[in-house]
Amino acid sequence: MAANASTPRSGSPSTNPQGPLPAMIQLSRPYLTQNQIWTLEQNVAHTNGSRDQQLKFQAFSVILATGSYLRFPIRTMGTAMVLFQRFYLFNSMQDFPSTLDTAHACLFVASKTEDTLKKLKEILLASYYIKHPSGPDISMDSPIIEDQRRRLISLERHVLETMSFDFRVRHPQPYIIKFAKRLRYPMPLAETAWQIALDSYRTLVPLKCTPHAIALGCLYIAASLLEVNLSDIKPEQFCVRPLEFENVVLELLAFYIDWLPQTTLFATYTDPSKFMSMRIELNKRLGKYTEPRAPALKLRDYTMGDKGTVRYVLNWERERIEREIDMH
Repeated sequence: MAANASTPRSGSPSTNPQGPLPAMIQLSRPYLTQNQIWTLEQNVAHTNGSRDQQLKFQAFSVILATGSYLRFPIRTMGTAMVLFQRFYLFNSMQDFPSTLDTAHACLFVASKTEDTLKKLKEILLASYYIKHPSGPDISMDSPIIEDQRRRLISLERHVLETMSFDFRVRHPQPYIIKFAKRLRYPMPLAETAWQIALDSYRTLVPLKCTPHAIALGCLYIAASLLEVNLSDIKPEQFCVRPLEFENVVLELLAFYIDWLPQTTLFATYTDPSKFMSMRIELNKRLGKYTEPRAPALKLRDYTMGDKGTVRYVLNWERERIEREIDMH
């Protein structure tokens, strides 16, 4: 609804005796370096790392179960999991302790991002029936659903601000299909790589690496598991930097070694020693991943909007132009 013409603008001299509030620029960072992630993890107050990880796995299960119930495509559920991972890099679990509420909010935002929109009440109702399959039945007008909806509307804003209103999320699955055809890999291998790509959403890999690098790493692990010739996988031929490829493979292997029972692949491969052997063999052949220098990041400031106007920009060149304009 448009503001009344006589209503003073926020930050104008009539409402702020000290003059207009300054404008702040927030640059979107779709990809982070490992050093930036380490810094953010150290800044977030984690009371129990293992417990926090278990809470994240529970939230991922809720996202997958609710998304499947609503027949969301994989890309919507994957986007929700990526948003969830990003949210708790820039926000503390002490400030947002209800990871299930955050999971529902991320799924709601993801449904908009991926153009598979559902009403928030529909998502909450689906989650309720998954949690209470034997009833009692409730409607979307239930006070239980309405109370949750009000909480999540506020939480949705925090999710949007954390992602800097950047709705660009890319997924590795299309590249897995294209690369598997290019390498003439059999269908079972592509299906295994697809499962590995689903597990990648449970890690921070999508926040650090491009989707085609993730796809190639998933195919590499799948080919190793199925003992298929790996000599055809040359990262440069798929526009993937070798160092980025190494990072994807090693991080996914570490995830399987530490958390195999929590993964999709556990239904087929139950022995983590297989992944340990792969990592040992891989470390003998691959170089060491070195991080480029990148600016350190801080946790999100919840009061930023109270200090002035926040402008969200999507690329560094635009950020530079905006700052030059502000300086003049």
